[in-house]
Amino acid sequence: MSSSPRPGETRQVKHMSHSSRETLERCAKSWFLKYMAAAPQSPALWSAGGTAVHEVTEWYDLMALNGKADIATSALGQTWETLFGHQLAKIREKEPNENAWRRSKGDSVAAWNTLGPQLVQAYIDWRKRSPWEIWTTPDGEPAIELDVSGMLPGCPVEIKGYVDRIFHDPLFDRLVVFDLKSGKRPPKTGAQFGAYGALVTQKYGVTAHLGVPFMNRRATVGRPYELAEFTPAAVGAVFGTAWAKVQAGSFPANGFPGECYICDVQAACAAQNGPLAHLYDPASPGHPSNDPPY
Repeated sequence: MSSSPRPGETRQVKHMSHSSRETLERCAKSWFLKYMAAAPQSPALWSAGGTAVHEVTEWYDLMALNGKADIATSALGQTWETLFGHQLAKIREKEPNENAWRRSKGDSVAAWNTLGPQLVQAYIDWRKRSPWEIWTTPDGEPAIELDVSGMLPGCPVEIKGYVDRIFHDPLFDRLVVFDLKSGKRPPKTGAQFGAYGALVTQKYGVTAHLGVPFMNRRATVGRPYELAEFTPAAVGAVFGTAWAKVQAGSFPANGFPGECYICDVQAACAAQNGPLAHLYDPASPGHPSNDPPY
């Protein structure tokens, strides 16, 4: 994507991802405001905490691959403080007022400083008892936060994808697309795993057989998804259809009203009477696109 446009302008979108396609399907207006209008996104404490969990587990796995698992374990608390602190600094830069941050009931910085290391430890404990091994790509790269971005047939733009882990299951000799979930809700479908699996096949010529979420709060894996149906052609067609919607240029506020609270650009949405709607949402009467041509 290009640099951020000024209020009232839009930017050209040059790629898609699973999360952006999911946003488009959930609410086209939210997609437009986030990806084309570049409306300010209100920060969420759960996002800062979840990102830090991902970063610390990534650091642990890289250390473990280099034979330094014991060192990583002893430095876990300090590493959490450092990486969570970096995430907090980022959202404070966007919004210094912590009371304005989106958060779940009972969420606080102090609560995350207790919960975060527990979620990380849950993953580490599972890794120690699991027979699965980090897969190494044909290029020799360990599949940890692996960039699998690429083109799929049926979609004219690049699809971005970063897989938390890809494991090799030695018992069944199969590859497992793996995603850490620090939230409470498990995935409703296998679409995310399927998108990653198709990109893996397209990029490396191998088959990812299974998609598995790790539910950090439950300290165990969640429901597995078979990925046979998610071929590059099938997934590419889904993204191609989504891209056609983007090209059509119609972005209605069609989200479920009860889910608007999770939207980080609702302050720019006319349907929500957002205070910034006149700057970013063409549906607002005060938007520059509605000015008379003289």
